[in-house]
Amino acid sequence: MKENKKENKSGLSRRDFLKNVELAVGGAVLGSASLLSSGAASKAIASTASSKPVTGDCQPVDQDDVKPIPPVGPPAVWDEQADIVVVGLGGGVVGAAKAAQMGSSVIAVEKMSLVGGTTWHAGVLLTFGAKKIPKAPGAPAFDLEKALRKAVVESRFTLNEALTRATIIKCGEMVDWLTDLGVEWSTNLFGTAYSPEFKDDPKHLGHAAMRGAINAAYAYMNKKGGKTILNTKVVALVIDKGRIVGVKATGLLKDNTIFIKANKAVILSAGGFSHNKNMLKKYVPSAYNGVGSVSMALPSNTGECIRMGQGVGADLAGYDTFTGFDGGIDFSEVNGPWFRYLYSGDIQLARGAWLHLNKSCERFMNISSSPMQFFARPAAIMAQPGNRAYVIFDKNYEENIWKLKPVGCKVPVTPDLPLMNDWFIPRLGSADWKIRAKEAIAMGAIKSSDTLEGLAVKLGLEPARFKAAVMKWNSYCKAGTDPEFGELPQYLIPVQDPPFYGTKIGCSMGSTSCGLRVNQNMQVLDVNQNIIPGLYATYFTAGGGAGEIGFGNPVVWCAGGSMTTAYMAGEHAAKQAG
Repeated sequence: MKENKKENKSGLSRRDFLKNVELAVGGAVLGSASLLSSGAASKAIASTASSKPVTGDCQPVDQDDVKPIPPVGPPAVWDEQADIVVVGLGGGVVGAAKAAQMGSSVIAVEKMSLVGGTTWHAGVLLTFGAKKIPKAPGAPAFDLEKALRKAVVESRFTLNEALTRATIIKCGEMVDWLTDLGVEWSTNLFGTAYSPEFKDDPKHLGHAAMRGAINAAYAYMNKKGGKTILNTKVVALVIDKGRIVGVKATGLLKDNTIFIKANKAVILSAGGFSHNKNMLKKYVPSAYNGVGSVSMALPSNTGECIRMGQGVGADLAGYDTFTGFDGGIDFSEVNGPWFRYLYSGDIQLARGAWLHLNKSCERFMNISSSPMQFFARPAAIMAQPGNRAYVIFDKNYEENIWKLKPVGCKVPVTPDLPLMNDWFIPRLGSADWKIRAKEAIAMGAIKSSDTLEGLAVKLGLEPARFKAAVMKWNSYCKAGTDPEFGELPQYLIPVQDPPFYGTKIGCSMGSTSCGLRVNQNMQVLDVNQNIIPGLYATYFTAGGGAGEIGFGNPVVWCAGGSMTTAYMAGEHAAKQAG
């Protein structure tokens, strides 16, 4: 099924698809509860209206924000109805498109002003046996059992093996399905990982590359008659005789209430709860303690859909599991933001392979620009005293950051990056990384001083110990060898020219992996492990994809996890009787 491949290569362009629309973190948005049919989609998306600002920071929460949200009964009259209602249009777009392809009518509800969610901003996915993609040079043949065993062992045998097997199998199928929609793929920096390919991006940097998959799936959903409601927050599930039959939602612009009937199923694809600190404290305490700021999960990840599932008796899976990157600047030190975009220049600066010290002014690992450090380094940082580390560099950082040879999302954003205007959203940062870096310095999140002792005081470190650690590091740099951790010469950059800079960092958080327990069809299970009729959930509203009690990059976690599980849910739900 190769429909309009030339037109759909890597999906719609952002300029055509999201013209004049800004992400709902403080910008202009579409009209509340505006229903977008396939014929009206592009025109409606190009319109704008003023709205209540939705801040990029973590919203203040009280204890009620961790309690289950009870369901409501059906209304006397439904405002809208479809076979399947999808809540959340990040990875959920794929499930909506798959269900529409199978002949089900679909309504998708999104509380932000545009489609794509966090998944749109991701860079890579694993393809697990996909047959319609180019082979990675030197990559071995896909081995399902080996991939499954790797996932289970890395989770310390806490994964649901049946669910993981189904997810791995369906991931390859989902990638081939996207290929049939016109998405083309290239290998990425992780070797066997892939990104949608863009013909005008020869470097294949992967910045927000998954937009190529999301845009293609959304265009196809519209073509098949799917409808979209933006700027509308689902506030409760609707239950009738023990079955989920729809949702109650509130428009964020008009403050109106609508009831949407789901004849077959409701699919919850609204992400996790990285922006609900009380839920983090209760369900993912390691993140509550170890995260400096959130860089990947957008501010829409507030957990209410998980609480709605709990309100109808759903069980949870994935306690204390999450993932993220390095360089999570601790903005709480200056009453700064909880959310700081992954491609924000200050975060990219903090993720550099600079000198890293802990509270004792000791180094704790070799620091490099290797992609393998994307997940190893934050785990090491959170293991340090106080769950924090300190990144140190000098006045030459604008020149030296390029000597570190950053890769992938660590490549600092500059206005001349390929397709920059196609993906970068100004509300989330600056197209020149140096501007956000200087903002962080000005606000005091990145400290500066003309002396090492002065910088130590500002960072809360013991001055003499700190100076000795920096002097030792500088001696290694001068000698060109690191006897402690074997740092490669390219990373031996001295801290010698004032002003000196340092920032306190924790993990830069991605998604929580704790959520509603599901079976291998993504049907939500209650505390007695029975299916809750009519209710599905996908990663990361669903939990358990990373097992229990752990941090890292589980084999089914990345962007492919949210899209694959949405594909699974949409396919299974579409087969149900209406």
